[in-house]
Amino acid sequence: MGVRSIIPNLPEDIINSILLELPVKSLLRFKSICKSWCCSIDDLEFMKSHLHKSSTDISRQKILFVDVVARKIRYDCSIKVLSTEASISADSKVVSVDQPDIMGFHSNVQVSSCGGLIFIYRLRDSMILWNPAIQKYKLIPEPHLLQQESCFVRPIFGFAYDFVAEDYKVLCVHKVTRDDTTYPRYLVEIYSVKNQSWRTIDNIFPVPTDFPLHVYNDPVSLNGVIHIMANSFEGDVEEFEHWVISFHLADDKFIVTPLPYDCGEHLKLCAFRDRVCLIGTVGKEISIWLLEKDGKTWNNITKFPALGTVIGKPMYSGNIKFVKEYGNIGDVICVKDNRNVLWRKNDGRFIEYNAQKNEYTEFKLKEIPLFSVQKTLYVESLVSLKIPWD
Repeated sequence: MGVRSIIPNLPEDIINSILLELPVKSLLRFKSICKSWCCSIDDLEFMKSHLHKSSTDISRQKILFVDVVARKIRYDCSIKVLSTEASISADSKVVSVDQPDIMGFHSNVQVSSCGGLIFIYRLRDSMILWNPAIQKYKLIPEPHLLQQESCFVRPIFGFAYDFVAEDYKVLCVHKVTRDDTTYPRYLVEIYSVKNQSWRTIDNIFPVPTDFPLHVYNDPVSLNGVIHIMANSFEGDVEEFEHWVISFHLADDKFIVTPLPYDCGEHLKLCAFRDRVCLIGTVGKEISIWLLEKDGKTWNNITKFPALGTVIGKPMYSGNIKFVKEYGNIGDVICVKDNRNVLWRKNDGRFIEYNAQKNEYTEFKLKEIPLFSVQKTLYVESLVSLKIPWD
């Protein structure tokens, strides 16, 4: 019996609304049911709507774990990729993700995600743009400056989608160490997936201080902007100053935003739903700050007991004796739909904290290695590129 005889009179908008609720794996299967469904699923606007719906719903997001496994016989390392839902619990199913053979053998990788695609940087090798849901990938060559110069420390990469140009782009920030100046300077290159080329931009990476700048290696991408956290130790006042340096893909401009003066320590920049958030430890509390849409103002939206306080351990001090006795505390992965906070401790175990009841549950998943090298939140998508995949 054909599909049309089963559902002969459903309007197209009703069918689309049903399809939008389905995971990518199901949509790929349903493309073969009938021509109209195939056209709907392949439609660019449908892909965008499906991605937006998944990106704003934490229950449809996943956590990707990238683990580097040492191989004794060949004395090198292979990469293992695992996935589970972001609303992770002790009963969560962990699946192994098929990966391209081109992933190769690397002991040093950097992983980030944006718009349903995974960006993987491999030290001293080409980069990979990968959609695990549809099993497609694209190799990205090394930046020009990295090929020509030997005066750079390990570059910092950001990956995001430019909504104006409708193009995925890679930001590469080079730190120049061979210079006559007192402190290093920074050069910036942008890779356009659509044009398949790197270019150096005129706007230099801003340094909002006269003191040495430390740039964090975990940028956050959201709504066409790549946010990078940086700090500097101000010697005269003997304290750190912190900023978020935001690069807007649409016009190649940087905007520097100071962090709140009372944001605390052990800072982490995150993307919660469709907003940029800052998580910091202040005394025995953790505060979450929301960056308003003006890109300048921070709003303290909530506070809750720090993990060390919740589980009856003092806060992390960096002292070796402390680590041996208590273990490292770890950091926040996400805030779940039920408003519980999910941590992953540095020993690999997970903690879910219920702020309303001031209760926590600790668990581990045997399939996930205790010391996975990289993890990133991502959403499955139908996103394909306007250029041929490799």
